[in-house]
Order: sequence, then C-alpha cells, then structure tokens
Amino acid sequence: MLSFLEANQLVKGGLFLTLYYFLWFQSKDHENDAKVLEKRQILLYTLLACIPGLIAVRALAALLPFRTRPLYNPDLHLRAAAGMIPQNFASWSSFPSDHSFLFFALATGIFLVNRKLGYFLYLYATLIIALPRLFLGIHYPSDLLVGALMGIGLAWTASWPGLRSLVTVPAFRLLDFSPGLFHGCLFFIAEQTAGLYNPLRSVALGLWKLTHLLLTQVRH
Repeated sequence: MLSFLEANQLVKGGLFLTLYYFLWFQSKDHENDAKVLEKRQILLYTLLACIPGLIAVRALAALLPFRTRPLYNPDLHLRAAAGMIPQNFASWSSFPSDHSFLFFALATGIFLVNRKLGYFLYLYATLIIALPRLFLGIHYPSDLLVGALMGIGLAWTASWPGLRSLVTVPAFRLLDFSPGLFHGCLFFIAEQTAGLYNPLRSVALGLWKLTHLLLTQVRH
C-alpha cells in the first residue's frame, strides 16, 4: 500500500492539480475583479516559483555531501517494500526531499488563497506524501522537514504584492492577448509540476545523452 502511494503520480499530484484549478476558476458574486486577480496571482506565482525552487533543491542535493538513503544504510537493516524498485533511489542523495519541498510549497500557495483547503493539503502532504517516504526508507525525518520548510518559505513569498506582481505580470499580459494559449501553457506547467516534472526530466536526460553521443562521434 505504501509503495503504491509513493509511486502513484495521480495520488500524489492529482489532488493538488484538481484543487488548484478549482480555486483558479472559482468566483463569487461578492468578489470584485481585484480580489479574483489577487488570488490568481498567488496561485500562478506559486506554480512558477516551484520550478526554480525545485532546481535549487536538486542543486543542494548535488552540492552537499552525499547522504545515503535509509534504505541503503546497512546499520538500519531495512528491506525494500513489495512493489518498490530500490535501484531508483540509489544514486540520489537523500537530503533534502524534493517531494516534501514541492507539495508543501503548493499547499502553502493554496493556503494563502483558501485556508480550509490549505490546512487539508498540509495534512494530505504529511500523511500521503511525506510519511510513506519515511516508512519506506526513502528519506530521514530531517530530509522531509527541511524540504517542507523550504517549500513553505518559498511559497509564502507569494503574499508579497510587489514580488508577486513582478513575476506574474508578463503571464497575465499573455492572458489578455490569448486566453487559449495562456490556459494551455498553465495546464502544461501545472500537470508537469504535479508529476515533479518527470516527463521533462526524461526528455532532458535523453537529449543530454544524445548530445554527448554526437559529440563523441564528432571527436572520433
């Protein structure tokens, strides 16, 4: 069960994506245009900020001393759960947790727009995303805690109007110019974010290998 929760992208990111779009298109009669714009700015800023934020988290994992995941620590005598592929995590440093960073960042952005849904997603991120990775030996508690604090800290900057406007104004100009193109791009980014950009990572890795192969052939 836990290995299913850890591996299933729909369980991890599907709910966040659904609630994100629910809030994006939600409107009430007593809300003016400025209020709706503020909510959408917060949501868009959070989504866009997750991209460089996740890159920074992975850079930290690469630059800091390598931390072997609990599953591979011989002193802990852990065994891989049924359904897990242990090799998937062997070459990745444990600290900090990119999962924890991303989903707590998204929960924070939604919290700034809707407190009830935000509290729910904090709980969901803790029970459904963070704890299974702890019990499966993928992360230590400190990996998850630091990742969560980094995500919350980054997303909380969405409450700064000046910075929020600076980041989102170009995107809203695109919305005015072409609503269809804007929402198509928004869906693509949101879908990739909910899946931790795994498809894009695969494409980037494939292009890197292809480029390296071509350069090797040219040199010889």
